[in-house]
Amino acid sequence: MATTTEHVRPALGRLGVRTLVTVSAILAAALVYLLFVRVGGYELRVPETPGSSVSRPMQFGEMVGAATIACFAGLAFLTVLERFTPKALTIWTVVAVVLYLGTLPYLPGFRVMDRLIIVLMHTALAAVLILGLRRTSTRPA
Repeated sequence: MATTTEHVRPALGRLGVRTLVTVSAILAAALVYLLFVRVGGYELRVPETPGSSVSRPMQFGEMVGAATIACFAGLAFLTVLERFTPKALTIWTVVAVVLYLGTLPYLPGFRVMDRLIIVLMHTALAAVLILGLRRTSTRPA
């Protein structure tokens, strides 16, 4: 008895799968926010300006908006890189990790719990986006 294996293409196509990964990354960050802020009742505060000691509450909509812009910018950057260089996945991954690390809350003005929640949101988003988009690439790293 012989068995065969086939490569099954997703019905969505590569762009559809990438869009689904991108939306999943946004939802991962939103889930962290909702767990701590809405369910846990914590008021997440961020500095009004970078390094400021004056803080304001971070709203759900602005968090989702920032995550959406970042994720779709990352998707667009990977798509453009793939058209112009065979090292697209490597370049994109390095840039994505550097941006992830560079946007963590290092500056003064954050309380410890604020930093923790923001780091968890960043990590959830980055893990889903980076690992998910890497899996959709057809070129070797």
